Amino acid sequence: MPEAPKNTHKPTTDYNLELKNKKILQFIEDVTSNADEVQKKVLQEILSRNAHVEYLQTHGLNGHTDRETFKTIMPVITYEDIQPYVDRIAN
Repeated sequence: MPEAPKNTHKPTTDYNLELKNKKILQFIEDVTSNADEVQKKVLQEILSRNAHVEYLQTHGLNGHTDRETFKTIMPVITYEDIQPYVDRIAN
């Protein structure tokens, strides 16, 4: 006896999952193909949200959120450099 044709229609949940996966893959593609711009925006957001923080004010960032000012003003540091701040917050 011949077999009935297999159901080629995907259930709604499979379709929704495929659509979700496509959106996720597109997001990954967007952020990786524009990594420099994404990093620039993330840094600006971090600096903007933390403009009032003592550590940034101590170094004279004064609310600047651009990458070049940040690179010029902020020193490269080690954990030991910020340990007093961490200890003060933790205690």
